[in-house]
Amino acid sequence: MKAIYLYDTTSREFQSSKLVDDNYVVQAGETEINPDNGLYEPVTWNGTTWIGTDKAVWQAAQDAANQAYLKEHPEEAPQTTAEQQALTALAQQIADNDNNTQTYLQSLAQSVTALATGTTKNGR
Repeated sequence: MKAIYLYDTTSREFQSSKLVDDNYVVQAGETEINPDNGLYEPVTWNGTTWIGTDKAVWQAAQDAANQAYLKEHPEEAPQTTAEQQALTALAQQIADNDNNTQTYLQSLAQSVTALATGTTKNGR
């Protein structure tokens, strides 16, 4: 048995693969050359090797297709769970507490400095 890789004879895009007997004769739109792993769709046959799409181009097409789908089917869009919302609120509280602690420590440092130097806000 051997693998045969099929492509569209007009667009030359990869279509599928199939297992055939070892004595099978390759037909039009077929090759015995395996597409390399890591190629991005569409993968096309140039007569001697398979050519993949650039990853950035492929990713942009995937993102656009996903956004179009979600626009047509908003009910399918990911929804934040109550647990995620609670964790976000907790993280915000921690950040707020850190800011409040910093403000308090700065004020405390100023007070200690004023006491050590014998000055106050009134300058005495």
